[in-house]
Amino acid sequence: MRALPCHCRTHLEAKDDQALAEEVREHLLRYHPGLKPTDEQAWEIVQTRAYDYEVYVPAEYAGVGAE
Repeated sequence: MRALPCHCRTHLEAKDDQALAEEVREHLLRYHPGLKPTDEQAWEIVQTRAYDYEVYVPAEYAGVGAE
């Protein structure tokens, strides 16, 4: 999982850098329409700010809700 924080403090995440770039572009268009980002700008944001993100689920919760 890859993630990055937007300057508005929104945490964005996706399965890989390509999906994260799409998420970044969509977020910027929706919540920061004045920026009008290009695909290249979204990709540059991912390349400079993204990090690996792992969700940890404790073993005692892993089976909760599964039947």
